[in-house]
Amino acid sequence: MEPINALPLLGTPRPPNTAICPASPRVKSLCFNRASDRWSALLTKTKSRIGHKHGMRKRLGKANWAAFVKYAEVEYKTAFFRAFTPVSGLLCCNGELDGVPCPKKLEVDLKSLSSIQCEEELEKLHLDHTYDLARVCKVWSEALPPDPKAWDEGVCGPLIAHLLFGTEDHVVAQCSARPIWRKQLIFRCGNVRGVKGQCAADFCHELAKAHDGYPLAVKGIAWPR
Repeated sequence: MEPINALPLLGTPRPPNTAICPASPRVKSLCFNRASDRWSALLTKTKSRIGHKHGMRKRLGKANWAAFVKYAEVEYKTAFFRAFTPVSGLLCCNGELDGVPCPKKLEVDLKSLSSIQCEEELEKLHLDHTYDLARVCKVWSEALPPDPKAWDEGVCGPLIAHLLFGTEDHVVAQCSARPIWRKQLIFRCGNVRGVKGQCAADFCHELAKAHDGYPLAVKGIAWPR
């Protein structure tokens, strides 16, 4: 982790993005609902992936967890939702984790598809974390003191949140050479829930594939002592 004085842009507000997706209101509503479902599954539902499955609600305690949720909602929710309605009007699979292009060249054109077609196509795109979500939560938990007084005590909170919710480059990417500050959540093609006969190897987002090429350690998120 860089020393805090080496990150002069940390805490700098993101410039507002007022660009509008050219899709129809109905299609944008579908995209909003999908973004809301993904955000809830990650953070706000009772059995969310971060809070419940990976234990961070219990690890942080009620007050610290509430503070973390508030921070994420203020700093990341707008951009997270905007990722589902890009100004280009196109949602594309960005290929495999190792950089291999998508063989299907999957592309969802929000401008031209009907709402029914759009709903079907959106199911084929998953928002994949570059750094394995379970690993991020494990390292975050290990980096905290036994009884933390804050959700980011001793660690770089903006980086943790960026690893979990960053759909755009962080402003710190302007002054840090580490790719960890670049966009962390990437659209990749994946299986459609409820459809039989699918094989994980046929998709760029392989649910059972570990992100071994992107290791993360405590020293990568904790402030130097």
